[in-house]
Amino acid sequence: MFITLHQLSMLWYYYQTMKRILVIAAHPDDESFMAGGTIAKYEDDGWIVDVICATRGEEGGDADVRQKELEKAGTALGVHAITFLGYRDGTLSGRTPGDIEEALYKKMAEIVPDVVITSDTSGISNHPDHVKLSYAATYAFQKYAKWIEEQLAPQEEAEQVFPKLYYACLPETVVSHAVKNKILPAVSFGKPWRGVEDKKITTVIDISDYREIKERALRQHLTQAANVGRHIKMKDLMKHEYFIFRMYGTTEVFMGKNDHVADSL
Repeated sequence: MFITLHQLSMLWYYYQTMKRILVIAAHPDDESFMAGGTIAKYEDDGWIVDVICATRGEEGGDADVRQKELEKAGTALGVHAITFLGYRDGTLSGRTPGDIEEALYKKMAEIVPDVVITSDTSGISNHPDHVKLSYAATYAFQKYAKWIEEQLAPQEEAEQVFPKLYYACLPETVVSHAVKNKILPAVSFGKPWRGVEDKKITTVIDISDYREIKERALRQHLTQAANVGRHIKMKDLMKHEYFIFRMYGTTEVFMGKNDHVADSL
């Protein structure tokens, strides 16, 4: 791949600071639901956070309105920049194979993040757009990580630090409690809403100090008030955000029985 001057400068930034996060969301509001507190926390710690949104959420309201809602939420969270890919809401699973993947890869190579966050492969809520985007982002990340490793190859092994891919998720215990108390529906997009087995969760971020910021961002999504209200009722999700550390460079990562749950990305 030909490297532009911009990419060279970003690679230099990558090597020097390792402080950039890219959040990949299917719709406006996903960024705040998945990782609003984490975005605010890491931005406060000096990280630069960018967001890619695949659609403008037109199935859930006027596209222009929803775009503005995301922009306001991004401001509340301290997001550096938001990129809309322009795909139509509800159509991601039917896109030509490689289409979304290539668009995401190009943005990763442009931004050069050291951490990428998207939803887990269940889509969290079983939403087909979320599921497709999770797989597309994973493929794009693998290609991006390989490119980064090629650039790092001349360095001493001890100096090599590779990008990480995280899946945002909801623990099975949190979901089952919410379903039992009728905060979440038992069925979402035609499938049982189950969440991820707790034992597969690798990372729990304490966002207690950023609860108000996350809530402020969520409430910018006025067209999604019902979903926002349900999320805020799940008090644990306003104190913690949950992730699966999925890839370190091109190496797949799985939670082992002797691994400890991390409290940072």
